[in-house]
Amino acid sequence: MECTIESDDAEVGTSAMVMFIALILVSSIISGLIVGVGENVFSHTKTGAQQNIPTLNGITNVVILEVFSLGANDAIHIVFELPYVDSPVPDVNLGWALLCTKAPTGAKDIMHLDSGNFELATTLDGDGLTALPLLEFEPGVDYRMIMQLSNCDLDGVDEATLVLMVERGRTQEYHFSLGGAAYLGQDLN
Repeated sequence: MECTIESDDAEVGTSAMVMFIALILVSSIISGLIVGVGENVFSHTKTGAQQNIPTLNGITNVVILEVFSLGANDAIHIVFELPYVDSPVPDVNLGWALLCTKAPTGAKDIMHLDSGNFELATTLDGDGLTALPLLEFEPGVDYRMIMQLSNCDLDGVDEATLVLMVERGRTQEYHFSLGGAAYLGQDLN
């Protein structure tokens, strides 16, 4: 006589082994997700920190803006200050651009552009044309500069826009009308 004993021990062992392998797979997937999310968060934080360059809050306050010379060499006289900065601003961090619109002669307006930096700026004691050893602008001090124009002929210009730029600061636009007949000393503020 043959005696057969049925036992579920092998089936329980196999099921336990399958459950153990499934648990290891699920935990490794969850661990990978946690590591990936952590890496993503830290990489975004690093990028944000690299891009978070402090601003100067620099605003160029224009005190005087007037026509300085006309003819072969047109020029604009500007007296300005940087009242809202905490520390001195290097002269290479300031720039200007003048966009002139000539009186329309046909269907299209004619635009001219002059641009430059503030390396010729002087204190009010200087002439605004001769570069002094002035390398940075102090907060709240008035400076002067003569903007030499090579493309914008102010005589015959109807409108113009002066754009003053401070690196890591603010860009400002001054729009003024010359009426097609500029004159020496004409106030452009």
